[in-house]
Amino acid sequence: MKRGTLSRKGIGTVTLVLALVVVLAGAFLLYRVLQPGPEAGKDREGMAGLLSGSRSAPPFSLEDTNGNIYSSAQFAGKPAVINFFATWCPPCREEIPGFVEVYNRHKVNGLELIGISLDTDTRENLPGFLMNNKIGYRILFGDLATTRSYGGVSVLPTTFFVGKDGKIKNVHVGYMDKEAFDKEVRDLVRERGRKGVLPPPPGPASAGQVSPR
Repeated sequence: MKRGTLSRKGIGTVTLVLALVVVLAGAFLLYRVLQPGPEAGKDREGMAGLLSGSRSAPPFSLEDTNGNIYSSAQFAGKPAVINFFATWCPPCREEIPGFVEVYNRHKVNGLELIGISLDTDTRENLPGFLMNNKIGYRILFGDLATTRSYGGVSVLPTTFFVGKDGKIKNVHVGYMDKEAFDKEVRDLVRERGRKGVLPPPPGPASAGQVSPR
């Protein structure tokens, strides 16, 4: 009996030690994965340059949802917003209804809104996503080269505001509510010298109707 008891205690000790080894090994691997490498450093430097407000928006040519190639040269001379998003990203899904409303309000003033999807395994969800959200602006499929040229885009959503001169005026990382987005867009549209045709900002009632849940 004594030997059996000791044996069971020994087995329990060995099991605990093995569990601790597994946990420590997992923690070490996670630490190594999360450690920023050389590429991450380059991405941070790139984003800092974009945030300086003195850099032109990097050019790109990407495929749209119909298989056509769309070039950034097509919105040259217009106020433009470039939104990096994915259908699996909760804050992206939350902000899009507000983006749709603001775009529909300002497209008459020449506003271009381009959504760059970083979906990979979830690309097949995109057509239904566009239909359900009534997205009328252009959606393109992003690639690694484009994300790197825009500073790495390590957080979704990330939104770039580009003036008619092609310069990046502001970058917003993370979720953006409709009111903040509308303000940024109005600033871009004003640069076109068409203040007289700007629609009034949304009041409390309209903001409450479409505010993200």
